[in-house]
Amino acid sequence: MNAKLDSETLNVLRKDPLQAALTTSALTDFYIAKQFPDNKALITSVDFDITGTHCITTSRDESLRIYDCASGTREQVSYSKKYGCNLAQFTAQPGCVAYASTKINDTVRYLSYETNQFIRYFAGHTGMVTSLQRSPNAQSTSMVSASMDGTVRLWNLDTVKPVCTVNIEGGKNGVAAAYDPSGMVVAVAAESQAIQLYDVRKMTKGPFTSAPITSKLTVAGLKFMPPTGDYILLAMSDGSIMLLDAFQLTTLAV
Repeated sequence: MNAKLDSETLNVLRKDPLQAALTTSALTDFYIAKQFPDNKALITSVDFDITGTHCITTSRDESLRIYDCASGTREQVSYSKKYGCNLAQFTAQPGCVAYASTKINDTVRYLSYETNQFIRYFAGHTGMVTSLQRSPNAQSTSMVSASMDGTVRLWNLDTVKPVCTVNIEGGKNGVAAAYDPSGMVVAVAAESQAIQLYDVRKMTKGPFTSAPITSKLTVAGLKFMPPTGDYILLAMSDGSIMLLDAFQLTTLAV
């Protein structure tokens, strides 16, 4: 990074010295420190653990690879040749990940990568799983999934049955879902029709607010922007990104 910090970066650091100052100037100084040409096919997902010290990838070569981000080393490789793998997520349980199947069925699998043994299977989806996210609460054992079957399901990692299942109107061709940073709200987007916000304690009672999506494109994924969750990012089917106000659900930028 430049020796002389710009005023924007300095202001961020003065408010919180431990906060990464991701300003425009700082981002232009980023560079690739290390590359891992490990995969033999397209990487389909990346997730960081709650501390940010490790990340896991899935690939169409049916591998799950875990990396130590501090040392810049690959720690572990597991294969899911029978079921395929996608959307791997670290869980609150050390040494464990959950991931979606891509072959045979649409079950979410809970794996101990330390022993390379399955702990539990979460069956129920009847279409490809399109979203999978653990709760942002470090102590929580909750997880949310969405599927091409038009449903969103809340899970507790300690039991195989879903906590609840919500049928999403207009979601038969795909649904995306994600927690907000508090873990108390789940956002759901169905195709290009609408974005909906649900209270996780009352999912089956319907969304507490919703708004139409101002695009004819299909929503491929969504994410609340941390740390406050004031904004929502929608990844669209053409590779573009929509930025929404998380409270008003209005489009701010495309």
